[in-house]
Parts: sequence; C-alpha cells; structure tokens
Amino acid sequence: MLKTTRERIAGLFRSAGSLLPGRTGPARGTGAVVRPWRQDSQRAYPTVGLTPARLLTYLQAADGGWPQMQYELYGDMLARWPRLVAVEATRRLALTGLDWELMPGRTAGAAAADARSDAAVEFCREILLSLDRLREVLGHLATAVGFGLAVAEVVWERGRLVDIVPVPHGRLCGDPQEPWRLRILTEEEPSRGVALDEYPNKWVVHRPRSLVGRPFEGGLLRASALLYLAQNLSFKDWLTYSQIAGMPVRVAQFEPGTPEVDKRELLRMLEALGTDAVAAFGKNVELKFMEPRRGDAGPYKPLQEYCNTEVTILWLGQHLTTDIKLSGSRAAAEVHDRVREDLLVEDICAEAQTLRRDVLTPLVRARFGADVPVPVFRRSLIQSVDTKVLAETLAVAVKELGLAVPARWVHQALGIPEPVADETVLQAGGRS
Repeated sequence: MLKTTRERIAGLFRSAGSLLPGRTGPARGTGAVVRPWRQDSQRAYPTVGLTPARLLTYLQAADGGWPQMQYELYGDMLARWPRLVAVEATRRLALTGLDWELMPGRTAGAAAADARSDAAVEFCREILLSLDRLREVLGHLATAVGFGLAVAEVVWERGRLVDIVPVPHGRLCGDPQEPWRLRILTEEEPSRGVALDEYPNKWVVHRPRSLVGRPFEGGLLRASALLYLAQNLSFKDWLTYSQIAGMPVRVAQFEPGTPEVDKRELLRMLEALGTDAVAAFGKNVELKFMEPRRGDAGPYKPLQEYCNTEVTILWLGQHLTTDIKLSGSRAAAEVHDRVREDLLVEDICAEAQTLRRDVLTPLVRARFGADVPVPVFRRSLIQSVDTKVLAETLAVAVKELGLAVPARWVHQALGIPEPVADETVLQAGGRS
C-alpha cells in the first residue's frame, strides 16, 4: 500500500514537472527516448457504445492535438470489422511484401554514380541489414496509410545507428500552444511530452497523405470511421432482428372467460417453448406456430453490403477484386487491379521519400559529409510481373531492339539465381 502511494505521488510530481518551463524531457544525446511504458497496454475501448456524437468528440480532440482516443478508435475498428481488416492488410502487405534495394544517388549534373556513391550505398545497406527490427519498423511505417501518421525513433550510439524503434500511436500528441507541432509522451513527460524538433536526426516521421497544419488527419481510417459507425449500429440491429424474426411466433388461443391466473400461466408456457421446447396445455387451448418469411433481412443486409463496398473502394480504389459475388467482366476486374497498382506505386514513392530523408541522409552525412549523394530506397515491383510475359519482352528488347539489359536484374526479375564458379549451367541449344 505504501509503495503504491509513493508511486502515485511520484507520478503526480512528474506530471506537474512536465508542465514547468524549461523541462524538455530526457537528456539529449545517444540512447533511446521512447522506452517501454505500462500505459502502452492500457485500452479504453471507445467503440463500446459509440454514437455519432462521441465520434465527433474523438475527432475534435485529435484536431486539438490529443489524438489518443482517435487512435484507440482506429485500433478497435481494425479488430471488429472483418472487411476493414482485409482491405487494410491488402494495402499494407502489398507494400511490405516487396523486396527492397538501395540505388546510388545522383548529384546535380552528374551523368553516373561515382565511387563515393557506391560506398554510401554499401554502407547504408550494411547498417539496414544489421537492424533486427527493420521489418517491424517498415510494417509500422506502412500503417501510416490508415492512421495518417507513423513515427519511429532512430537510436544512435557513438555516432552509429544501432536501432530503429516503432513509436506507439498512443504516444503522439500536439503542442498545447501549437497543435501541429508533434510531441511524444514518455514516462518522464507523461502530460506534455517531448518535442520531436528538439532531437534532430532522431525520428522517422511518415506522412503519406499529409495535410498542412493537421498532423492527425489524412489517414484512411478517419474517412472509414463514419462507415464503421453505420456498419456497427446496423449489425447490432440485425442481430436483434434475427433473434426475433428467426424464431416462429407461438400463438395460443383460449376460451372467453378464462381466469387471469390461467392466462398468465399460459403466457409463461409459451415463453418456455422458446427455450425448453416443452410445455403442457389443456385440450381447450389451440396452439399455432407462425413461421417467419425466409430470406427477409429487412434493410440491414443492403446497408452492410454498401458499407463493405464503400470501404473497399476507399482503401483499394476499386472493389471488383474483392466482391466476387458482384457481376463484372474479367476485363473490368483487370482494370480495377491496375487501379490498385497505381495506389501501390504511390505508397512506394512516399515510403522511399521518408526513409531517404530521415534515415539515409543522416547516415551518409555522418559518415561521408555533405557532398556525397544520398542513396535511394526502392521497392521492387518485378515480383508482380508475369515471368512468361517478362521473358518475351526481354527477348524483343535484346534481340530486336538491341537494348543493354543488366544480367543481374534479369536473374532477379525471373527468379533465377546467378551461377557460382564451376557450377554446371544450362545454355541455349541444350549445351551445359
């Protein structure tokens, strides 16, 4: 008990101290600013009893710089709506499932990369491959498509990048005086948080659909919130309707002048028929079962289908690749799939820009100086290409057009490993 009281008093002093001028959080320097905090596991479940008025309250609080309930709502939405889970995963995994590579940067007026550019590429590749949580971080940054924002902390030790740590969305907030200025809540600063701009080269801030002056808007989950509200409320009503309309109506007719006590007993037995399926009636009681009409779902099923279709279009730009029950030609489905690929290209470009700015640039500047081109982070789209079509295209490009195609790229595109020394290989004409 005494220990609990001391912890509460210490928490109050920390909260009060974070509001005092001149407090800027942990000492600047190496090491991690964001460390595990027990409040990261606390949940408020804002979807329970969600109404349009509550939804508006959460969004307005986020506009004022406190997006915690908004992000909690987004997490609950992803846990409760199967269609939203599917389309969010489709959009996110389409990006994170692609292989990545680093390409040499270019300086203004330079025709090709020089030795320093190649050295920068190898150095950055070595650092990134040494990070145990790189895949986790890239997946976290990809959630910015839905949340509108994703932040990760770059951990430096003695001038070397040693780790990148995802920052929970619930830690993000705005400055009380400048809501557009990002801050991160920590155990040392649980009320006001630490400002990101006070720690240069320390954060990876990914905003794929950034809105000027509105850091907590722009995500697709915010646009999905109203659809989720309509889907959730109608689904609850549909369940209630199914419980009532799905069971036959039990009707018992009695003779005029039946005493009230017998009527109440008769009603009790009718209610028992719905659970026990056993009841005893007198010969003078006529019992009927009125079956409900089959296939009558009222307005609930069309509303569910509407919400599912609209949220799919919102995330994927189309719906024929997911709604297979709807009529549509194969050509129309292929056109819709190309629309989805356009969104993927946009996600790739946004991710590459963020990583080059917040990760690769500090790495190169710390090691090589300001005059060495920064490498370019790039995802490979060749994985989604039909290898047969690609092989035919390469044959025309090389034999008829005489284009110079790098052999390394061809091996990677076709999924054929490059031969090692003294290894038996197959060649044209059956030679080996």
